[in-house]
Amino acid sequence: MQKNKCDAIILAAGLSKRFKGKTKKQFIKFNNKNLIDLTINKFQRINNIETIHLVLPNEHITSITSKFKNVSCIEGGSSRIKSVFNALSHLHSTDYPYRNILIHDIVRPCVDESDIIKLINLGNKNKTGICLGYPITNALKLVNMNIIKSNINREKLWSTFTPQIFNFLKLFDSYKYIIKNKITIDDEAEAMTIQSHKIKILLSSPGNIKLTYKEDLSSIKKLLK
Repeated sequence: MQKNKCDAIILAAGLSKRFKGKTKKQFIKFNNKNLIDLTINKFQRINNIETIHLVLPNEHITSITSKFKNVSCIEGGSSRIKSVFNALSHLHSTDYPYRNILIHDIVRPCVDESDIIKLINLGNKNKTGICLGYPITNALKLVNMNIIKSNINREKLWSTFTPQIFNFLKLFDSYKYIIKNKITIDDEAEAMTIQSHKIKILLSSPGNIKLTYKEDLSSIKKLLK
């Protein structure tokens, strides 16, 4: 087992409910390349990543599988949680050979390659996991019906990003617990902390933004230039 190697699970099976566009986010094009192309190409340039496991809607698996080398395609589930669990279960059934696994959302195409490499290298020294993130700098408000109800103290608050890297077996066990108990989570860092694992956070480039709403498109286009 090579300590500096791991595989990457890239999640691209989302339904784009909040985006509300005719095209799903993962297939939106920037400079004639969609998010899948951009992200796969970026991750394939990183020598520490052995194989990319792309989680997709079933109807796109055949066309995407023939498009890339060293990319395996896995059918996604009806939610992000189920998609991650499908991927982890598949890897576990094939006797996944590496200690760590990297998880990334396809809707974060601007992640800096140096951040990915740093995350993998630090992950080799960590027994549980590490996620990228950035401290909250804006004022936070609790809002109801577009009315501000109260202020939230932002001290010690961070936004978590992907990719995130974790001990594979510990993450798989955490997900089995979550699936069994029907727990809703936002990311893998939360899955691990529910099981009392201590997860470190690594300062990310602030440009690692997520495509969630149509208004995010212009910012991502500028960053990708």
